[in-house]
Amino acid sequence: MPASSLVDVLRDRAQEHGDRPLYQLLVDQAVVETLTYADADRRARALAVELGKHAAPGDRVLLLYPFGLEYPAVFLACLYAGLVAVPAFPPDKQRAVKTMPRVSRIIRDADARLILTTAELAPTVEFARAEARDPAALQILASDEIEVTQADADRWTRPADLERLVAFLQYTSGSTGTPKGVMIGHDNLYAHQRLAHEIFAQPEGARTVSWLPFYHDMGLIGSLLYPLFHGGTTLLMSPTAFLRRPMAWLENISTFGAQVSTGPNFAYDLCVDKARDEDLARLDLSSWRLTVSGAEPLRASTLERFSERFAPCGFRPETFMPCFGMAEATLMVSGWPLELAPKIVCFDKAALRTGVAEPVAPTHANARAYVSCGAPMREHQLAIVDPQTCTRQAEGREGEIWLRGPSVGRGYWGDAQTSAERFAAHIHDDDPSVEWFRTGDTGFIHAGELFGTGRLADLIVVGEQIHQPHDIERSVGEGSDALAADCVVFMATLADGQRQVCLAATGRRTMPEDQRAALCERIFARVRDEHELALDRVLLIRQRSVAKTTSGKLRRFRYAAALRDGELDILCERGSAGL
Repeated sequence: MPASSLVDVLRDRAQEHGDRPLYQLLVDQAVVETLTYADADRRARALAVELGKHAAPGDRVLLLYPFGLEYPAVFLACLYAGLVAVPAFPPDKQRAVKTMPRVSRIIRDADARLILTTAELAPTVEFARAEARDPAALQILASDEIEVTQADADRWTRPADLERLVAFLQYTSGSTGTPKGVMIGHDNLYAHQRLAHEIFAQPEGARTVSWLPFYHDMGLIGSLLYPLFHGGTTLLMSPTAFLRRPMAWLENISTFGAQVSTGPNFAYDLCVDKARDEDLARLDLSSWRLTVSGAEPLRASTLERFSERFAPCGFRPETFMPCFGMAEATLMVSGWPLELAPKIVCFDKAALRTGVAEPVAPTHANARAYVSCGAPMREHQLAIVDPQTCTRQAEGREGEIWLRGPSVGRGYWGDAQTSAERFAAHIHDDDPSVEWFRTGDTGFIHAGELFGTGRLADLIVVGEQIHQPHDIERSVGEGSDALAADCVVFMATLADGQRQVCLAATGRRTMPEDQRAALCERIFARVRDEHELALDRVLLIRQRSVAKTTSGKLRRFRYAAALRDGELDILCERGSAGL
């Protein structure tokens, strides 16, 4: 019987090459633990039988795990049991104020029947009972204390109609609001991996190195589950190890001759910034064949800087595969073809502010470089739509990106109204039986390819001009080495109802106090001259004031709320009338 779910794929892989490593844990460039295909299948079957004593198919199971191989083993067990896995950021006692609220919201929203964690983390997770809708019904189990045997594995039976069940809830990053749980079915997950494989085209046995968190779609789908689908091996290093020393990521790729590794835009910038000449002398990146770049707006300058810096190490520009994707579509929607250098096209930024994508030469005074995200995966369709009138836009016109296809999820858990609005949209004067998903992202089609420009909720409209915040943030960041982190542009509504366009930037700790005002003035002038936008306020803030999602995306709405409530730690400010 042909495979129709990832459960079937792993069962087949375990029979074909059970001794092949599926996941390997890395510490200091050494493998310290291995889970083979046969081990993963056996443990998933045995754990699924045990979990079936505590929950029924369709029940939500929250996964709260530190970095390690227990997480992928338990996630697979949930798939085998027909339970709905809910990956989440594990609470941290040292960072309770920041980590507990998100976990608490997910516990309440998902209405979990069971929480799975480790024995070490279980005492920290006890707070969850008070957050549950029905505290008495919530169970907390330490999976690493569950003894499983071959006899347990032999008792497993495949859940009936597995393809019809929800596989997991993927909570969105919350970059534009409260995180929402996307229902991804077993059928969505299998369709995504099947169609993404046509683009990624990785052979059996290909090695992937990943530091991405398991609870994010790129880490879960791209680094844990795609290698399983194509019969590869994933070598896992902790996110903390990467953030502590970004070059360790590239060193692991070099040491193990990995063919695949991926990350968001900021990861490549970090490596360029941290790499020393003596580091490059030890690197061999010639084995690297695929790096999917997504999760945040792609910067042409990042791709160019990284390719140039690591060319002496054997890195090739065609390794990059810029893509467009989101949790609501399982992961990827469109991608640039393998083995072709990314396409970078310049457009007139003044024309784009009026919604028109007009190609220009790189030397043009108003040139702004954008990276092509390629064409949609097979069996998927993209449309650019006017978000107000819901009419289809012509090629070269900016609008909201709508999509449809088998990898698009089933809606938001517990939110039928928003699900109907976002997942069952209709294009005006189009076939009324055809439903589309409204991404909330903006972009345009040029030469049959998708170019993403930003988020609809973040757009700043002044008169008839439309400004993309990340375009402004990029030009400010590239124009000043005095900034310690990403700046952020947002529209703030004050207590009296007045709306202001604001930019908050983080100055370096070493910056003398008497230089702060001059930096604010330079930022104001740069935005005015390059974007024809007079900022109402330029704010220099302390670094700890920066609000990001757990995946590193800027939470612009949080800045607006913090400014309104007087919670931003402002060091210096320039108003529209000056300092």
